[in-house]
Amino acid sequence: MIVERLDEKVRVRADFDGGLIKPLIFIRRGQIHRIMRINCRWIDREGRAKIYYFSVTSDSGDVYQLHLNTDDMTWHLDQVMMES
Repeated sequence: MIVERLDEKVRVRADFDGGLIKPLIFIRRGQIHRIMRINCRWIDREGRAKIYYFSVTSDSGDVYQLHLNTDDMTWHLDQVMMES
């Protein structure tokens, strides 16, 4: 498995329902990636801001780590794990 660190801002379409955040798609370099499964989610803090992290499997089968920073409401793509 190849792990590539990305640290990129991305656009994400997500549902916010009853306090639960569910990312549905993200757009990276103009390409739409559909999220097929949320593998794991966790919350951390950076100062006063909550950071919501998600490990997701995209329609390509690659596993991405995304996070939402509640301080500025931006989404970031942290890394991708791909089969070699």
